[in-house]
Amino acid sequence: MIMKRLAAQEQRILSLVADDAALLHVATPRVRFVNTSNGPCYEALFNRIELDRATLALPEPLLRIVVAHEVGHATQRKTMLLDFAWTVLSVMMLLSVPCIVFAISSEDDLWRITFPGIGFAFTLFVCLKIWSVRAAKRAAAFELDADAKAAALCGPALALAALEAMAARGHVDAARLDAMRARLVSTSQ
Repeated sequence: MIMKRLAAQEQRILSLVADDAALLHVATPRVRFVNTSNGPCYEALFNRIELDRATLALPEPLLRIVVAHEVGHATQRKTMLLDFAWTVLSVMMLLSVPCIVFAISSEDDLWRITFPGIGFAFTLFVCLKIWSVRAAKRAAAFELDADAKAAALCGPALALAALEAMAARGHVDAARLDAMRARLVSTSQ
């Protein structure tokens, strides 16, 4: 009996994902159902949404918003993949510089690698700080955009209720709640 209920619920989720993807004009993401995770997420590399059993236990209107939010991330897939590719390319370029210096230096000049090595370590440290700040800003922008798409699909009041439920589970920060509250106030005026 429980398995039939889960299968029916999973089919309902697949239907919601397909409907939302059609409304947002994106390819329908695949859905992966897991027993435990850190909450629902969208994986751009595989165009896949991951939903855990705790999320599936949410009331239907809140679950609908969570699904709409995750499908909203599918509209950002190209940007997410380009960000990933740019980051990988940048790291590869940064790591290749000391390798090239080492490869073209003669054995007598190896002591000179110490100074460029210190410069490389400093540059790597600075780049990692810059990348982490940029990544945090990009992630916040992606989340706010997906929240806006979920609100457009399901209404800002329901989106706010879903965000509050997810905040209670520790998956949503105060900035996203405040942004949705502001959206709700602006649409009610």
